[in-house]
Amino acid sequence: MQTVDGRDRVVAYASKLLVGSEKNWIHKQDGTSEIECWGIVWATRKFRCYLDRQEFDLFTDHKALTWVFEAGNRTSNAKLARWAMELSQLRFKVFHKAGTAMGPVDGLSRLHYSTVNALTWADLLNAEEDDGEDRLVQVEEEDPVVFVPTTAEPRNDVSGNAEITPAPEEDDTEGEAGSPPTGSSLDEFGLDKFRFVEEQKRTPWIMAMVAFLEAGTLPLDAQLRVRVLQMAPHFGIRNGVLMRLVHLRARAGPARTISVPVIPLQFIETVLHYCHSDLFSAHAGLTKTVDSVRKHAYWHGWKKDAKEYVRACTTCGSGKGYRPWKNGLMQRMPVQELSGPFSLLVVDAIGPVVTTPRGNKYILNFVDYFTRWVEAFPVTVLDTLTFVQIMVDEVLSRHGVPERLLNDRGPNFISSLAQSFYQTLGIKKVFGAAYHPQTQGLVERFNGTLLGMLRMYVGEAQTDWDLYLPRVLFAYRTSYHEALGDSPFFSLYGRDPVLPLDLAFLNTNED
Repeated sequence: MQTVDGRDRVVAYASKLLVGSEKNWIHKQDGTSEIECWGIVWATRKFRCYLDRQEFDLFTDHKALTWVFEAGNRTSNAKLARWAMELSQLRFKVFHKAGTAMGPVDGLSRLHYSTVNALTWADLLNAEEDDGEDRLVQVEEEDPVVFVPTTAEPRNDVSGNAEITPAPEEDDTEGEAGSPPTGSSLDEFGLDKFRFVEEQKRTPWIMAMVAFLEAGTLPLDAQLRVRVLQMAPHFGIRNGVLMRLVHLRARAGPARTISVPVIPLQFIETVLHYCHSDLFSAHAGLTKTVDSVRKHAYWHGWKKDAKEYVRACTTCGSGKGYRPWKNGLMQRMPVQELSGPFSLLVVDAIGPVVTTPRGNKYILNFVDYFTRWVEAFPVTVLDTLTFVQIMVDEVLSRHGVPERLLNDRGPNFISSLAQSFYQTLGIKKVFGAAYHPQTQGLVERFNGTLLGMLRMYVGEAQTDWDLYLPRVLFAYRTSYHEALGDSPFFSLYGRDPVLPLDLAFLNTNED
């Protein structure tokens, strides 16, 4: 572990089972000390390349083991003595730490309990302002509803002296923070509409709101009655499902109001899975995940749960790592210099990367400066003929001829065939400055983002990246971009895409 900004960050995990004769240590008188010491020896051997000739701190929750590493100690246990001698080659200090303070280590040997923003009736009845600091509590597990390995039982207890209600939705955005899957869970997202409605009705405050909207019936509790009247303008019913009205600010498009389903506790993890972990979301960062949840679902404390879900994602933690730099102030290119979508196109290539069974080892990328729309194609070679063929068949045939094309001075972009291609179509060729990749910084940044998204799904051999490329591109095109103010999809088409989550949670009109 490393301490970054005052917080301990896990660099790598390692775990080992006792095998063979090692299992006999469990029944020995000093077996616990041997097991703990063996764990230290095994871990230092595994990470020796990082620990050798470096000073480091060693923390253990087994206090009896600390004396083994003290100078001048004597032990009658030959095994401990041999291990202590081996460890003496390293430079480290031993500290005792309570087991309750060693969560990342203890977590490897304990079952996971999912945490969600479980509500008490008093929590709902008090929330004049949703400050996002709702208390997370551990909840019991039961059979999953859909796709998610663990879910939580909704709270049905009602306190008579309660006050109510989730605060009105605010459209604010905060900064971002193994083997490949056999298939996306979107292939089996068919939810039982009747069960979804029944789960909504099991939540007391939702029941009160539905009763008022459908029949004008108010609850007997005076405080709850007032709160229902206050909240009612923010909710509606469509096809028997309670919906929340969400007002989206003017970004790339005009301000608009959408309706999203109110999610029962049983389905919260499914929503978070779709908005972050699913292949069509590609483990987006914090800002993109929060924006996706805002546009697709509502429950009290949704933003807090979304942040916790992203921070607890082990795939993101192992694949993305820690970014030591801060984001700059991103600005859009002045639109007066751009006549419209695909008026300025920038092209670049990634590779060579691991060759796939289909022979692909390069990625040819195109980015539109106006809408941030991206196109990426796996290719076997990076010659001019391949570039021209993809440009004509895949880009121009769908988006038209760009006014200007920006790229570096790669030989495949400046050859005589390429120059003839530009002149024939009337494309003005713009070259980036030599040894200055910032000239085409937009596509260079996209290259890193694309590789990071693919890293979340590729297999250990990394030979299947070209199979995931189309769906990862979809995730990029439909996710929120801070510099753009909306998604590339909305900027190009003027509408939000219909995603699997929209259909799964009945968030579309049924004609």
